[in-house]
Amino acid sequence: MNARHLLIIGGMVAAILPGSSAWADRLHHAEVESFTDTARVTHVDPVYRTVTTTYPERECWEEEVYYSADDNHRDNTARNMIIGGVLGGALGHNIGRHSDSAKIAGAVIGSAIGYDASQRHHGKRKFRRGAEERCHTVYENSSRERLDGYRVTYRYHGQTFTTRMDHDPGDRIRLRVRLTPLD
Repeated sequence: MNARHLLIIGGMVAAILPGSSAWADRLHHAEVESFTDTARVTHVDPVYRTVTTTYPERECWEEEVYYSADDNHRDNTARNMIIGGVLGGALGHNIGRHSDSAKIAGAVIGSAIGYDASQRHHGKRKFRRGAEERCHTVYENSSRERLDGYRVTYRYHGQTFTTRMDHDPGDRIRLRVRLTPLD
């Protein structure tokens, strides 16, 4: 390193050191230049906030319903057609003197009669009354006021200040006073 470089580095160190010590002095004085004091409380207002809670509630009721008393209607129709077909086939066999076409015609006519009988009975279906529970969910809101802190007004050396605190300080409030030079 030549002399010129040493001169530049030396100048930079000299410029930094006075600024650093002034900054350290300012920090030292800031800690020393604070103290505690008390002030007279002039007014305390509790601060509330509304808390709303939503909760589900199930509402149920009884609803009248009707059920078919003849739940086997389809089975009855098939049964009546089969019985009608067998009886019609036997009747056709006896009347038609053992002819196959008479048996078939009798079976078809007997099945048709059995079907018609089932349909007539279907028109007279019976129902029974019952009740079923029906439910759905509704959401209810519940609101309440909750203490959220205190707005405290106090006087210190002739001036009025306001702050917010989590507790009621009483008649006097403790303060930390810091003095900072303006220059």
